[in-house]
Amino acid sequence: MKKTGISRREFLKGSAAGAVSLAAMGLLSACGDNGSTPTTTAPTPEAGSSSQDWLGQQPQIQDSEIKETWNTGVLIVGAGNGGMMAAVKAADAGLDFRIIEQNTFVCDTRNWYAAADSVDALAAGKPIDRQRAMSELSRYASGKLDQSVVKVWLDESAAMHDYVKAIMDSYGYDCYFEADTGMAEEGTDYYHAPTQHNYNARPDSEWKDTPRNKLFVDYIEKKGYHVDFEHTLVELIQEEGAVKGAIVQNGVGDYIKVLAPQGVIIATGGYEGNAEMMEALSPLAVSCTTASSYFATNHGDGIKAGLWIGADMDKEAAPMLFDRGAVAPGVDAGYVVASNGAKHFPGTISQWNPGTQPFMKVNRDGIRFANEGCPYNDIVFAAANQKGGVYCQVYDADFKEDWQKFHTLGCSSLTRVLPDMMAEQMEKNVADGIIMKADTLEELADKLGFEGSAKEAFLAQCDRYNAIYDKGEDDEFFKSSHYLSQLRKAPFYGVWLGASLLCTGDGLKINNKMQVLDKEKQVIPGLYAIGNASGSFFANNYPELFPGLACGRTLTFAIKAVKVIAGEE
Repeated sequence: MKKTGISRREFLKGSAAGAVSLAAMGLLSACGDNGSTPTTTAPTPEAGSSSQDWLGQQPQIQDSEIKETWNTGVLIVGAGNGGMMAAVKAADAGLDFRIIEQNTFVCDTRNWYAAADSVDALAAGKPIDRQRAMSELSRYASGKLDQSVVKVWLDESAAMHDYVKAIMDSYGYDCYFEADTGMAEEGTDYYHAPTQHNYNARPDSEWKDTPRNKLFVDYIEKKGYHVDFEHTLVELIQEEGAVKGAIVQNGVGDYIKVLAPQGVIIATGGYEGNAEMMEALSPLAVSCTTASSYFATNHGDGIKAGLWIGADMDKEAAPMLFDRGAVAPGVDAGYVVASNGAKHFPGTISQWNPGTQPFMKVNRDGIRFANEGCPYNDIVFAAANQKGGVYCQVYDADFKEDWQKFHTLGCSSLTRVLPDMMAEQMEKNVADGIIMKADTLEELADKLGFEGSAKEAFLAQCDRYNAIYDKGEDDEFFKSSHYLSQLRKAPFYGVWLGASLLCTGDGLKINNKMQVLDKEKQVIPGLYAIGNASGSFFANNYPELFPGLACGRTLTFAIKAVKVIAGEE
């Protein structure tokens, strides 16, 4: 194989920050982001243009333009959570494969992943209710998923956990089940599935603070494989209906033909970094999003390459929105356009973790509009119907005690697990002019931008919310009494919020063998899709009460695709 010289042990170990410390600061959530405010240069569609303009035309690379030809068995496109898991399994299976990545580095590692009925979960006495799990996931998607695809995750994710756990153990990491999940939050009827697994380095690990994806690079290198960085998918090669490889472009612009007769695995992520696709396919999400926590170079390239050769795609968007897009007063949700024409969301904080806490939330008229004790995306979708697509969260000096009482789960639990660090970061956000702090509610109203009748309504709402707390019953929106709090003890705090867009989960239609389907629901031989480039699993939103589900299905499906290609199925 041709070594690129880009992957080195020093590279693997040198750039990783501790996931927990960054997550606690609200900058790099344990749910995953790249700690930046990404932009995209996608042009704005002209008025009256087709909704398919984002797709563009398939490139037509001529043989005369090809500078080099690679011969391999399998091509894996994308070195993220799915691609690196597929590479590890392919290396263990002894397959002839190459993995390419458009960036100069492996993509973000999602720490938490979901597994059903792992040996660790069962040992903790937390089996999953499979009947309820299937029903809940179908209900989240309004039935627009493929239950046979979901069943692969239900049936095979426990084995995925065992596989990952053994590899991580060899690097001095412990993989474990988060026993706190799977317990119902008091007073709610949502199903909190016992799925969340995580990993931490042991004190003596020489690989401490190294993300899983970088460990996986080292793992495949020790078996004689490598990642070809700065190689971007251009188009797929199809012969007599079957995918036989791809045309890729390297960092200096040369085209390379990759012949991969055993198949191509698309693991390129979603399209969250492509403003044109977001506006066309997920306009509701755009209308209530204020911040970015996605991987900036995820532009839907793998999805588009599949569509160019006739693949089908989910018809319903599945944005992953977290209620943590903190912005200054007066900022609207939606894209803003930079001087160079690039579009980005206005927030400078990628994920403000305390935004998930179920404090009182009001619109720009100063009144409540929804039950705040809900899954992450519910409140932001509700805010899409409010002025500016944003809302304001208000709380008082007892916020730390309230965090503990609320006892939220999933990655929002970081707020209560690391309260001092969160509070310290919050004070920095006050100094930055994002969070407002005041000695009285009237002063807070002024700082938050409420004026006239809106200010009067806001102050009246605060009084009414205190009365609701005293009564112990929310007769406005029926929030659990467990989630009620007071607004009586100075100082008082307020922050305007919208969604933070993490990723998209709608992609190429697949079957339960990860094979991509065409518009007639027939298999396209030789083409597989995993992770957020694949579909058939989510619709409408992300079921965040199954913590780690997006990454869990990605890892599970990566292993499944390789097993199918290797003939192990």
